[in-house]
Amino acid sequence: MDTLYGNFLGKQDDWAKNKDSTFLTKAQVLNFFKDFDIIYFSESKYIKDSVKQKDKRWHVYEIYARKK
Repeated sequence: MDTLYGNFLGKQDDWAKNKDSTFLTKAQVLNFFKDFDIIYFSESKYIKDSVKQKDKRWHVYEIYARKK
């Protein structure tokens, strides 16, 4: 069975201002996995330091999915 784990940054992330990267909505993430059985999905928003930025706003989707 093919199983995939991934993290994706959402549109409300501080780094979403960077036009050279991709930031997704919940619907877009789930659409990518329409041919998968979702084992686990979460959306988190929190403030935490990054390596380069203090008090960064994070918007993260986490997904485990198995190919149907």
